[in-house]
Amino acid sequence: MKLLSRRTLVAALPALAAACASSGSGGRPPASGTAAVPDPSGPLAGFPRAPAGPPLPTGPLSRIAVTSCAREDQEMPLYDDVRAARPDLVLMVGDNVYGSWTPEDPQLSDLRSAYFQLARRPEFQRLAEAVPVVPVWDDHDYGTNDGGGDFAHKALAQAMFNTFWNIPADSPQRTRPGIYRSHLMGPPGQRVQLIVLDTRFFRDPLVPSPRRGEPGMERYVPHPPEATADILGPAQWAWLEQQLQVPAELRIMVSSIQVVADGHGWERWGNFPAARARLYRLIAQSGARGVVFASGDRHVGSINRIAEGVAYPLVDLTGSGINVSNWQPGQPTEHVEGGPLRIGPAYRPPNFGQFDIDWPGRQLRVAVMGAGGVEAVGLTVAFSELGVA
Repeated sequence: MKLLSRRTLVAALPALAAACASSGSGGRPPASGTAAVPDPSGPLAGFPRAPAGPPLPTGPLSRIAVTSCAREDQEMPLYDDVRAARPDLVLMVGDNVYGSWTPEDPQLSDLRSAYFQLARRPEFQRLAEAVPVVPVWDDHDYGTNDGGGDFAHKALAQAMFNTFWNIPADSPQRTRPGIYRSHLMGPPGQRVQLIVLDTRFFRDPLVPSPRRGEPGMERYVPHPPEATADILGPAQWAWLEQQLQVPAELRIMVSSIQVVADGHGWERWGNFPAARARLYRLIAQSGARGVVFASGDRHVGSINRIAEGVAYPLVDLTGSGINVSNWQPGQPTEHVEGGPLRIGPAYRPPNFGQFDIDWPGRQLRVAVMGAGGVEAVGLTVAFSELGVA
């Protein structure tokens, strides 16, 4: 992945923030019938929308799918496998389109074109019409590869996201910068809280690797531990602290980039050690139990788990990707890279993640699923391991 040049654009930030608040794979031409700027009166005129689909469930959840990294200009057979698994909902955790090839274009024409193509994909339509979808963006549907808070056109990208994904007009997501939000489902004793983080809109710059391409330093290296470089920003941190006080038995914290994984030099929370330490500390200090992570981004599926220095073992399920991988039939399925916290192998072929909640058995099955819905890597976690009584 390529690190783009950074621009401060300090003078433009107030205008970008105001525009966002009011809105509530290479070089494709602009799609016709789209607006160039957010429409202060409502959704972007003429912009495509995902199928409305069913509402989020109100009863107990038993299965949650995790998808990411789906190029809209290629076939998406795994979306049919996800639908066949009959999940209660699907977490689309980023790179749901690949529209990051024209980040300098103030109209984000490539991103708009990508959304138009996704809206026409029959595999996506079938899934979104059948199963509730909770989306978040990563860099390629944020609008710039590996991008962060200094992206000049992030307000327009948010307006596109809100419009395509049918974010309600009265949602806080329509009135504040960033797409972080939460959902609570299920009755007392079987409550699942989805905490959807935005790891792009407020993130500080990455540190480029001084030895690009070397194992463990492929593109980026961590900020110094004493650095204050951040991912979430003050408002989102304050919101997260409040969310961790909401009563729930299980909490799935959605992060487009991996939280727990170490040992590689791509994007991850470990590149911001102070921010990750703050996250772990906040979970511990809040007393929130039952936290697990769902992530994407990597084009490789995996499960990572940390048990040291945290309140209880924290598991991160990475489902990545639907049709973007560096694997070809006949090649080994295991992806070889450093992973001191990884459980089992990293899985290279197209995949999705799956949480299976066994309420009577008081346990959670965490798995990477390959083609045909066949489990490739799995881990069973007792509720008691997550501090859930």
